[in-house]
Amino acid sequence: MKLPHKAGPDIVYELAINLYPSSVDSFREAVSNALDEGSKKVAIQTSAKQVIVEDWGEGIRDIDKFVEFGQYAKAKLGGEIIGMKGLGKLSLLRLGDAVNFRTNNGEFTINLMMTPQDNEYEIGGITRYLDHQGTKIIIDNPREVPPTDELASYLRKVFGLRIAKGAEISLNGAKLESRINPDEHLLCRLSGAIDVHGNLQADKKLRGSVDVYIKHVFVMPLLLDPERNFGGWVNCNSLIPTTDRNDIKRDEVYSQFAEHLKEYVATKFPRREEDVSREEILLGNEIANLLRRYLSHADLIPKGLLPIGKGKEEVMDANPSRKRKAKVEEEEKEEEKTEYEKQHTSRKTDKPIRRVVKSTYGIRYVDQDAGNDREPLFYVEPNLVIKNRTNELYKFALKSKVSLGPKWLRMLPYLSRVAVSINPQSKKWTREQFSLEADKASRYFLTVKDELKG
Repeated sequence: MKLPHKAGPDIVYELAINLYPSSVDSFREAVSNALDEGSKKVAIQTSAKQVIVEDWGEGIRDIDKFVEFGQYAKAKLGGEIIGMKGLGKLSLLRLGDAVNFRTNNGEFTINLMMTPQDNEYEIGGITRYLDHQGTKIIIDNPREVPPTDELASYLRKVFGLRIAKGAEISLNGAKLESRINPDEHLLCRLSGAIDVHGNLQADKKLRGSVDVYIKHVFVMPLLLDPERNFGGWVNCNSLIPTTDRNDIKRDEVYSQFAEHLKEYVATKFPRREEDVSREEILLGNEIANLLRRYLSHADLIPKGLLPIGKGKEEVMDANPSRKRKAKVEEEEKEEEKTEYEKQHTSRKTDKPIRRVVKSTYGIRYVDQDAGNDREPLFYVEPNLVIKNRTNELYKFALKSKVSLGPKWLRMLPYLSRVAVSINPQSKKWTREQFSLEADKASRYFLTVKDELKG
């Protein structure tokens, strides 16, 4: 005997409140639904008393389909439909316990009230509930309404490409303007005839981070290659966003997407040369050695060889020539350096790296100038540790004052957070669990340096 799944009445509230991390996501979902209905214009009004989102799309026609959620009905429509499972409208309950939909589909109007418990609706004549074709959403006495400037900045970011391509979005009477260059070019093609388009430009102020769009709607930034000066945006409609649309599912398409883009930028944008002081190298070596010991202690080290390129690696001969033997000895000496020092003393090349390098723990260290917007030291998946050279706290750590203590000690809080972030399980931890694990890492580092007794 089989029994279908039955959801309790609290599941709607759970999805509305806990699935979407912020109230700005509710506005993103409302605008996305409007664009999916073919509206070229969306008007948003916010105040402490009321939130209104109005569009001039096709309107709601099938009530039964509208009240369903968790079905891939929209995803099956194809094209650049943003929504997938019909969950987005539930996010509006984050703004209030009663959401009123007034809609006109060109034949009749509907007045629907959605609450966490149920949906009530009435059907009326062609102009009874709304005098134009489209949908008007009204939420009285809303909660968690973001400030106008914050919401405007967010919507410009998320829908910048759609605005640049003709969509009109206004907030409290002010039309939002796009700051994005919408010109796009084919960057690469993945297997299965999946095209990746975008607009990437060289810029000395940028550090290899790109904005990733799906269906020309922003999803997340991606640090692609911090050793090169470029930036811009890329769009791939075959990527799958997470349910809250703030991240991307790490599947085979995503792996190909990241791999092909890295190869593309490696051939188009040269690596930048930077002078690194002896003090920075020493601090980098200290951090690298401490982190390596911690990862070994925590059994988080990927064993064996670390592939960097695409294969085509040279094979070691059983009886190497004298020239080959000398080259091998030179490479072995190179491997004796720490990962950080090796990166800043090795000869650089603009050609894509197509080789395998020996590594004891698979971490790559990269310098970046992110200022005080990012921590002095932070981790980026899958294996990058970013040293933020323009952060004021990083500059403080480099000061040559004995009274301030060892330089590595000044970086200890950030090193501990990096060490804990490398653990794949850390994403599932609460903030308190993460803090406790970071404390454990700090005690480990202090014990290793004989500052604490184990």
